[in-house]
Amino acid sequence: MYNNNVKKFFFATLLVAAGSLTGCLKDDAYEAGEYGSITGNTTGKKFISIPLARNAVNVLGVEAKAGFQDINLFQFSYDYQSPAETEMSVTVQKDDALVTKADPTLVLIPSAAIQIVNLTTKIMAGKVVSDKFMVKLNTDLLDPTKKYGIGFKITDVVPSGIQLSSNLNAVVFAFTIKNKFDGIYQARCHMLHPPDRSPDWLRTPFTYGFDIHLITTGPNSVKMFNTAFNAGFHPLQTPGASGFGNTEANFVFDASNKLTQVFNGITGVTRTFEINPAVTTSKYDPATKKVFAAFIMNQTGFQPMPIFDTLTFLKARP
Repeated sequence: MYNNNVKKFFFATLLVAAGSLTGCLKDDAYEAGEYGSITGNTTGKKFISIPLARNAVNVLGVEAKAGFQDINLFQFSYDYQSPAETEMSVTVQKDDALVTKADPTLVLIPSAAIQIVNLTTKIMAGKVVSDKFMVKLNTDLLDPTKKYGIGFKITDVVPSGIQLSSNLNAVVFAFTIKNKFDGIYQARCHMLHPPDRSPDWLRTPFTYGFDIHLITTGPNSVKMFNTAFNAGFHPLQTPGASGFGNTEANFVFDASNKLTQVFNGITGVTRTFEINPAVTTSKYDPATKKVFAAFIMNQTGFQPMPIFDTLTFLKARP
């Protein structure tokens, strides 16, 4: 058991979105330097850049859906002291070398799983950013346990005379595939601690004070991640917020959303999980986006501990 008095490392997950960057030159995003002046060379020189190229890898969580779905990736920026005088066209090409250089652990997206709508994107007259560069992705052909990468670099700009930003002309994206159970949840827990457990451990239902993530591990399975510890530790109340070390609850559902299996993703330890056979209502409810999970924690030298979790969906994971 770990208590929450230890020093915790908090982190912020980078939210990457290709947002709707439109409007005149003097808007909030422009003033903030998000585009338009990204190269720092807006006087006397005309540049084209990809603002999201500032990131080594841009991670996008894509929901698993049947067939091809539209994915907006990025926009181009016209970096000059005034908006485009005429329509411009920016052309890119797919570059796999960018992916392996940025992150060798990424798997290149199979060609059958992606369709590039158009390699050329326009910046309309009077604008400082382009239309959205879009691809179509078929998650049915991807393994949700892997992270896939794709990269693009600018090859041409029309009309001529416009320079490419030297360090913002290529961009890499990583796709993670998320099933319908994936997300950020609030945990409501009730543990029937047997008498051989600490009397300080709460034996009445409690709402955990930290977000719990359910992370896709397969088409119908997720694993628990406790943001209090940046690990899988199942919540515990002692009475302060705490967690069971060496645990990572994994949930497996069937086609009708019934919870059919619970196991500890950390192997070779004394704590294991199993579904509670006395409870037949463990499931995911798509109407309320809640997970109801009744399972048992077994530990060498201790009596079995029934655990009852209600996980309420808060928002999607980035």
